[in-house]
Amino acid sequence: MRMRGRILGLVISLTGSPASRLAGVLTLALAAAPAAHAQERFGSIAGTVTDSQQSAVPGATITVTNTANGASRTVVSTADGSYRLADLDPGRYTIVVELQGFQKIEASDILVLLGRTVEFPATLKVGSVSEVVNVSAEGAKQIDLRTVTLAHNVTAEELDRIPKARSFQGIALVAPGVNSGEIEAGFTVHGASGAENSFLVDGVPTNSLVDGRARGNTVFEYLQEVQVKTSGINAEYGGALGGVISAVTKSGGNTFT
Repeated sequence: MRMRGRILGLVISLTGSPASRLAGVLTLALAAAPAAHAQERFGSIAGTVTDSQQSAVPGATITVTNTANGASRTVVSTADGSYRLADLDPGRYTIVVELQGFQKIEASDILVLLGRTVEFPATLKVGSVSEVVNVSAEGAKQIDLRTVTLAHNVTAEELDRIPKARSFQGIALVAPGVNSGEIEAGFTVHGASGAENSFLVDGVPTNSLVDGRARGNTVFEYLQEVQVKTSGINAEYGGALGGVISAVTKSGGNTFT
């Protein structure tokens, strides 16, 4: 009844003066506009720089470099020693932490996953800047304590080694809680209907307006990562009451090969 009243009010306003008709058209357009979807297609690295006494070290320079395309980003630690590098393309990175009067720290093979924050705390030791402390990245599965979202990430390295379906949406079936179902437009996540799933390629929604199934696809050779969110999904994903299947394509660099 409330929605009918709103529509009736819009119809009445469209029959009035030119100004009221224009206001009615704008209101109708806003009412019919779909909810905005998230544009998540990046990961991030964050941490705190301290010294041997666990005191905060401000002013340290942190540089990360994407090993695939050579793109680099640099930030400086704040007064409490913390730093954050956001909007990083998913992939493997090297990281360098340095400050005059301290030994430089270098770490390689840091894996940045879609929608997740990698924690990299750095402890600087007093010494010559020519001395370098090499840190090996941990091979254990990363756990992002900053979010309650339950997500399963499949990187390009894994895509090259596992049996695949004909579309990237088939990767969703490897995530816990996801089952196939033709009635549910292909996938059901924890019992939700297919229309309650959300499919995105580089942050762009590709859902069909008819039955909710994915209408866009991309070949596996172009994909950097596929992520499947199954629970704890943020409100920014609108009507995604089931799952969110996101694909991110690879980014090029300045080196021609």
